[in-house]
Amino acid sequence: MLRRPLTFALLGSLLLAIVAPAPATAADGGVAWTVQTADNAQGTGRANFTYDVVDPGTVISDVMTVVNTGTEPLPLAVYAADAFTASTGEIDVLVDGQPSQGAGTWVSVATTSLSLAPGESAEVPFTVTVPADARPGDHAAGIVTSFTSTDASSTLSVDRRLGTRINLRVAGELLPAVSVSGLSARYEASWNPFDSGRLVVEYAFANTGNTRLTGAETVATAGLFGARTPPVQLTEVLPGSTVVVAREVPTFSLGWVAGSVELTPEAVGLGAAPLAPVTAEFSVAAVPWSLYALLAVILVAVLVAVLLVRRRMRAGAADAADAAVAARRRRRGGAAAQAD
Repeated sequence: MLRRPLTFALLGSLLLAIVAPAPATAADGGVAWTVQTADNAQGTGRANFTYDVVDPGTVISDVMTVVNTGTEPLPLAVYAADAFTASTGEIDVLVDGQPSQGAGTWVSVATTSLSLAPGESAEVPFTVTVPADARPGDHAAGIVTSFTSTDASSTLSVDRRLGTRINLRVAGELLPAVSVSGLSARYEASWNPFDSGRLVVEYAFANTGNTRLTGAETVATAGLFGARTPPVQLTEVLPGSTVVVAREVPTFSLGWVAGSVELTPEAVGLGAAPLAPVTAEFSVAAVPWSLYALLAVILVAVLVAVLLVRRRMRAGAADAADAAVAARRRRRGGAAAQAD
């Protein structure tokens, strides 16, 4: 369930996350409302609607509570849709009108619209009918409430959406699996020759199994300035979803950096267990231009200094030779005068 202000945008997105059991809230001036799970035989104080180890063919009944916490009448559309992990790592649901293909088609809401006066609340009963041929593993959907308005200064419709996530695990063999692809790395040198550059590593993390996944990631570099980052916890990824992960790592380099991304995936939920680690290697030209420029300036300065010293030494030697010649001439001149 979401516990954050709703994003306001054309066809605005809805984010569904696992958080503490509290109402999800959307607010904009006088328009504000909350949604949350109802306390009933399915559970109390729930963060979202989660049903573990459900047999195919099972029918589940539950209730979502909606409260108008604003100061204006609130017309809401209500619908269910597939949930997925967006490429940015956030849990989202399909917008109204986009056909669901998965668990969103299993959910039926008792009403498709609500009209709530300020302070009024309503219960939205719904049922989840698990198909007899449902595949084992995790399935995700969301129940969404939507308020659509038109911007007075334009013809654009603004869709404010708020909803609660449904997690459902169908009984059967759990086959967690992950793939890492599209690994790329680039080096961004610092303008400060005494500062480290940035190694930017990107890759796609795909959940190819039938359970929700998370994991821990470490980026390691090799060589003289090799280092290893502390483990970073990855976002939860739903089955069939792919997220794009980008990391920035401070890196010292003399021209080339090689290393690897080490990922330890882990299934989420009952029976969760770590998977075999996945390692992907990279190498990239990493030229510290500012450091090389500084070294070039220093080298030129040293060469100029050496040339100046040599020139002065040569000039000094020439002056000494001229003085010696002049002295010999004076001595010869003096000897000749004494002979006369």
